[in-house]
Amino acid sequence: MGKLPGFLSRLFGSACPASSPTTELGRRGEAAAARLLKDKGYKVLERNFRVRQGEIDLVVFRDGVLVFVEVRAQTEPAMIDPLRTITRGKQRRVIKAAQTYLTVKKFPATDVAPRFDVVSVLFDRAGRPAETKHVEGAFQVSSKGFS
Repeated sequence: MGKLPGFLSRLFGSACPASSPTTELGRRGEAAAARLLKDKGYKVLERNFRVRQGEIDLVVFRDGVLVFVEVRAQTEPAMIDPLRTITRGKQRRVIKAAQTYLTVKKFPATDVAPRFDVVSVLFDRAGRPAETKHVEGAFQVSSKGFS
């Protein structure tokens, strides 16, 4: 890896800090989700689109529908459904990031009806994806549109 830009090099020196187990689990979950969606015929347009307003794990496209995907990865069955861990605040951040994505990529907002999906990935003890669930339209933009 080369030199880090600006303030990052002042904070971390010449190398990035080691990624945390949670960050690594998230990366593996996003990779598994991307494979699942590709197998379903989606084209992955973007991974980890980050802006000040929030982050979108995956942006995919199929059959004229632009989909913003939130990925939830876990290593053992959760007592709470991963869908329930996506708070209203998280939804708002993803929606705002989607609005920024549409602006940056020059999608006319009136021509695109975005959908917000969730993919949950459960890994087994060996670290392999044991179960994946894709929920289409897991949450929506309010009737007021992007806000």
